Amino acid sequence: MKISEAIAKRRKSLLSDSKSVLALIGGTTVAQILNFIFSPIATRLFSPEVFGDLSVFTSITGIIGIIICLRYELAIILPHDDDEGFSLLRLCIIFTSIISILAGAIFLFAGKTIYASFGVPNLARYWYYVPISLFLTGIIQACNYWLTRTRQFVVLSWNKVIPVIVVNVVSIGLGLLGNRALGARLFAILLSNIANIAMLAKAVAPEFISKKHPSNSSYWQLIKQYKNFLIYDIWGALLNNLSWMIVPILMNAYYGSNAAGQYSIGMRVIQIPASLIGASISQVFLKNASEKRYGKTLYPYCIETTKKLLKYTAPFAIVMLLFGKPIFHFIFGDKWGLAGAYTQILAPWAMVWFVSSPLSTIYIILQKQNVSLLSSALNLISRFIALYIGGKYTNDKLGLILFSISGIIFNGLSIILCLILSKNSDKRL
Repeated sequence: MKISEAIAKRRKSLLSDSKSVLALIGGTTVAQILNFIFSPIATRLFSPEVFGDLSVFTSITGIIGIIICLRYELAIILPHDDDEGFSLLRLCIIFTSIISILAGAIFLFAGKTIYASFGVPNLARYWYYVPISLFLTGIIQACNYWLTRTRQFVVLSWNKVIPVIVVNVVSIGLGLLGNRALGARLFAILLSNIANIAMLAKAVAPEFISKKHPSNSSYWQLIKQYKNFLIYDIWGALLNNLSWMIVPILMNAYYGSNAAGQYSIGMRVIQIPASLIGASISQVFLKNASEKRYGKTLYPYCIETTKKLLKYTAPFAIVMLLFGKPIFHFIFGDKWGLAGAYTQILAPWAMVWFVSSPLSTIYIILQKQNVSLLSSALNLISRFIALYIGGKYTNDKLGLILFSISGIIFNGLSIILCLILSKNSDKRL
């Protein structure tokens, strides 16, 4: 290949990469702006206790939801053949259906005991939202990875906007009508997921109906071929997600639903850069990094991505660190000042986490799920210890300070390790 052709090919790749990121960022930006506009209204209609109970519900469904497809949704990106990728999509839907039914049976018969142990017994009456939410979540996750594989980033972009509009309009509408209980928020989330499914169906359903992608491999062959996702990644993902979702549960158990609600709103704000830019970059990074691995350019791509992420997140983290509490007072109302204080504590960690999150997909690309599993286990243990110490001394801020310090250490080490792995990969190929 001539040098001019190589340069032209590189420019074309960069242009496609930029367009993909911009398409996702466009939808995510609109979604986050809408969330930001609606949030001050919602926080004045619904109490911190409602947000606290809701955070426990989303934590429970989030813990199960991360393994709803047994992590095979990640494999949809990997095959060279689209038919094999589509077979993996079908397999994910089967796993989703089975796990949702099992979860429904568990919460039907043991829901009261489960929620009582988490200090939110009033959630028991809404047990049926768990299996429905899990089923819709699994379908959404699997289809999103198929759309990523086929580079339908415009559809993915719209799928970030429509659910946000639905969940906020419905919940705020119900709140203005006088329904300010937890049920209003849960119902709004359900409708937003249904709207998401409707958008996905328009893009994916025709491929099911036309039978465009015949299955050349049995499901059992696919399960064995991508067994590392089941053996390693599922546990690493479960532990990683548990390290996130256990925090609202422990906050509720140790400090009450008010503290859990304050934390949930604080995290929603502090994750704005991750939601606005990080998720979009992460989705495109997974696809492009898997390709660049074969061209021995994975390490430079990781370095470039790391620099971009630092540039995007540092200004936001500094502002939150210095002015978090007064910002929350002004935007969300006087009763949310504690959330601002939490944000100030967590801002330094958030910056490091924001960089490490997209890079962690290197574990998947290089089939190093065993390393990810160990990292997730240590991270979970450190967070539990941090919040336990805070609970023992009845000091929520102490718990979050220790949480932030441990997060900086583990996420920082993860960044370094991912860069080392990518560099070694370029040398081997």
